[in-house]
Amino acid sequence: MAKGHSKKDPHASRESEKYAKPIPSREFIIELLEKADKPLNRGQISKELDLTDYDDAEALRRRLKAMERDGQLMRNRKGAYYLLAEMELVRGRIQAHRDGFGFVIPDDGSDDFYLSSRQMNLVFDGDVVLCRANSADRRGRRE
Repeated sequence: MAKGHSKKDPHASRESEKYAKPIPSREFIIELLEKADKPLNRGQISKELDLTDYDDAEALRRRLKAMERDGQLMRNRKGAYYLLAEMELVRGRIQAHRDGFGFVIPDDGSDDFYLSSRQMNLVFDGDVVLCRANSADRRGRRE
């Protein structure tokens, strides 16, 4: 029951130790998306990886969802997957201030992002978010 992807995926043996019906590894999916000239939806990824039966498709759906949850991928409104590393997004935790404004404290240790009270209405203290700097406020803080 060797699939075409198991020959290409350098992590196939590790995946087969973990799962009864292994699918391509996270690393292999990331490599596929890096090589693609545009974002790919789940059907296109399935086709590229030669995943044809329902169980494989369901396992891929779960893997992609886990990769989204872990901040490796992001899915757009059309269902296409992007690599977060290529989107210049920063992952961080919300820190609220009692006066209504707040900050995003980046996981990578870079400078904080300032959030206005209006932006803080969309999140809660402690939420994990992805953000991108749009500008700097009058004090020079990233917004």
